[in-house]
Amino acid sequence: MALAPWVVPKREFGGVGYLLTPFGAVNPQNLELPATLGLGWVGAAFWVWVGLMVAASLTFLLSDPRARSRILYALGVLGVGLFALEAVLFYQAVNSANQAALAGGAPRAPLRRFTLSLGTYLGFFYAVILLLLARLQLPGGKAFLVRYRGAVVPVVSLVLSVLVGALLILVLGRVPGVEGLNLSLKEWIALKLDLITFSFQLLFSPIYTLSGWFNSLQQTTPLIFAGLAVAFAFRAGLFNIGGPGQITLGAIFVMIVGVFMPGPGWIVLPLSILAAALGGALWGGLAGWLKARFGANEVVNTIMLNYIAASVLLFFLASNQQRFFNYTFYLPFKAQGFEAKSLELRPEAQLPLMINLLAPGGEFSWALPMALVAGLVAFFFLRRADLGRRLLLTGGAAILGYAVGGLIPGPAVAGNVMRDLAASKLNGSFLLAVGVLILVHYYLLRTVGGYEMRAAGLAPKAAEYAGINLGRKIVLAMLISGALAGLAATHYVQGGVMDEYRLKQSIPVGVGFDGIAVALMGQNTSLGVALAGFLFGVLRTGGLDLSQQLGISRELVTVIISLVVLAIALGGLLPRYFTDPLKAAQVETEAKDEEEARTKTQRAS
Repeated sequence: MALAPWVVPKREFGGVGYLLTPFGAVNPQNLELPATLGLGWVGAAFWVWVGLMVAASLTFLLSDPRARSRILYALGVLGVGLFALEAVLFYQAVNSANQAALAGGAPRAPLRRFTLSLGTYLGFFYAVILLLLARLQLPGGKAFLVRYRGAVVPVVSLVLSVLVGALLILVLGRVPGVEGLNLSLKEWIALKLDLITFSFQLLFSPIYTLSGWFNSLQQTTPLIFAGLAVAFAFRAGLFNIGGPGQITLGAIFVMIVGVFMPGPGWIVLPLSILAAALGGALWGGLAGWLKARFGANEVVNTIMLNYIAASVLLFFLASNQQRFFNYTFYLPFKAQGFEAKSLELRPEAQLPLMINLLAPGGEFSWALPMALVAGLVAFFFLRRADLGRRLLLTGGAAILGYAVGGLIPGPAVAGNVMRDLAASKLNGSFLLAVGVLILVHYYLLRTVGGYEMRAAGLAPKAAEYAGINLGRKIVLAMLISGALAGLAATHYVQGGVMDEYRLKQSIPVGVGFDGIAVALMGQNTSLGVALAGFLFGVLRTGGLDLSQQLGISRELVTVIISLVVLAIALGGLLPRYFTDPLKAAQVETEAKDEEEARTKTQRAS
């Protein structure tokens, strides 16, 4: 905290900035700041943090754990409040300086791309650690962490991967604007730490803008489908690594239906979506049948089927003329020209862009929000009904809400907002992904079939002894897993993400492999998959800004994601009771026994 910059009141596009540390400024390009900018509190704030850290350290000299806990809680809350105060003081000072300059006739605000930096962030993280340590001082503290191991392991893994990524930037990153300058060691350290901070700020910058959210959700949508496919198979004790092949078959099926099936949109659109699921289900179910019938390993099967699917795609799109045994056959799928792409899908089979659903004609529409609210309310209040009736009534409520919301006039959307959002290819497949998340969660945790599926995955011998047909469950699990992966094709083919509503040979089916990282990061739960998919979507979107402004390769995102998977595979380098369910249960049982013994002792005294 003493060496790192705390705030950056001004930064140029290329990354050069005016850095303010507790002991002075680091300004390699001699950038000018307004004289009215008041940031003299930075040095005083540093010494307040020093005092807080000394007090926290002395707290551990106390013998009473409850006293330690109370003091640590107080210091942690104080630290969070101090961080909030620093943020308020900084942004108020910058906004006041900008407003004063504009009022004085300046053509534009002098302070741009201003932000908090590593020093203030370290204070916030330290305060959070104090709150965590305060909880650990109380009885059952270790059991508390173990109980939430589903979040602890991925969070720790993400932190480890970020630290390694920061080390890579520290070693390989080039500090902008310092060529030929004679810098002291203190200034060089501050600039390097600022480079790390600014790099990760760029990676997470999409969450600060509406267009960034749209672009991140666009990247997130196929990751949700692929992550759910892998997670569902994992819950059944299987490893589906055939996402690319299943996406490919789903794309072929949706192309055939979307191009050649006549009829109105309310028939063609849902049937083309079902065709995508059917294509993936057939390819995944084939691997499941081979395992159930012959005991063939599903990992090997799905990998081999990926290659076959790629050849099938090439067969459909390479040429419309094929020869077999000296006979020439003509296929109607490939579009004219040299590029390997299909004919364009009929308009009835194309998924609308989200901007057209949310703001058709430039005016905000209440149709979609009311449909979501009506569907969620119906789904919640019908929780005692069977799954089929619940889904039917929920769908009816959503349609009614959509119709009613469409009749309510909405406010006009600003032209610049429409322009930014129209550039995004986020489409209706995102809503499909959200619906699938809810269905998978409900099926696995609220139905008999889902319970049997999880039982077969956790303890196959016990499940078979209880009367569950393992062969059928294997085939069913791979069918559903393949269908989930196949639905990712709707995003690419029906959503026009590849700039056209066509199937192309360049369809990015590699997202099927990315689903493994999403499933592991999300701990094979629907909510976890959604959060992990969004995190990776944000990183992918922010990687473009990182490359444009600092020249750091976007492959840094791939490195971070790969390190997350590696760290999760290693259990986040945490003790075994965070990764072994039996040891976790033992920790929680011991904590419960200690609490009961303590309660009895207190009653006796």
